[in-house]
Amino acid sequence: MFDTDPDEMERRLSKWAQGFADKAEQFKAMRSHVEQVQVTESSRDGTVRVTVDSRGALTGLAFTDRIREASPPELAAAVMSCLRRAQQQLAPLVQETMQATVGGDDPVVDKVVSGYQERFGEDLGQRSSGPDPMVLGLGVIEDDNPPQNYSQAPRRQPRAAPPDDEEYFADRGYLR
Repeated sequence: MFDTDPDEMERRLSKWAQGFADKAEQFKAMRSHVEQVQVTESSRDGTVRVTVDSRGALTGLAFTDRIREASPPELAAAVMSCLRRAQQQLAPLVQETMQATVGGDDPVVDKVVSGYQERFGEDLGQRSSGPDPMVLGLGVIEDDNPPQNYSQAPRRQPRAAPPDDEEYFADRGYLR
């Protein structure tokens, strides 16, 4: 059952430890390569270009002069759509990078890639003509009667000044 030869046991233990050291080096190289993955995505009309890093964080945002022709809600939707599409491309790129360094049969690759897919969705490789369904329109203010010109937006009435503390609490029993 167990080998009683101390030299053989030492050889097996050394081989086992070397296997762990080799695997650790592979994962270190893999991490280094994955950290360098980035994706750049542009809007259909070229107005917006975003770049994300391997974690899906926005690292670059560029606009062309065409933004003058877009309304703020359209521009926001274009940025969010590009961001989502860039993030969705990360899973296959990370998978490819990991497989090149640690091999495709490693369960860690599957776990990491499925994590990317859960966070960002899958890259369907198709661009739809409609708005991105994953974009919630954050930052868009819906108004029943939007102003025709942003420089002529209706002015709000100033609020009345809050009452002085003594005045406000004067009729309250706890200040006596």
